[in-house]
Amino acid sequence: MNTIGDRIINMRDTLNINQKTLAGKINVTSATMCKYENNINVPNADILKLLADTLNTTTDYLTCRTNIKHNPYRVLDEVEKKIDIDLINLVLELSYEDKIKIIERATFLKELEDKV
Repeated sequence: MNTIGDRIINMRDTLNINQKTLAGKINVTSATMCKYENNINVPNADILKLLADTLNTTTDYLTCRTNIKHNPYRVLDEVEKKIDIDLINLVLELSYEDKIKIIERATFLKELEDKV
């Protein structure tokens, strides 16, 4: 995934959004979206921001400046916040050896996710 088009497709597929739906959400035609995904046209800054917001990622990810897909600035809903807090508290109670195991497993799962 070395192009904006590849990354748009990847994020769209991850979110199970078809091309036409994504085009509608950012107020461009399906033909324009097709050109973005096929690297014929490059979205301008305003469209790039809309794409990143709609795909829950960052403009840096879409423009291949980082491989971090998620948007660290995204506002979490209350359920997501609770899950994150519960997970952190649970991990903090583990032994040092078990924390290492969690890091190894989480790294493995993240690598698998990145390959998709």
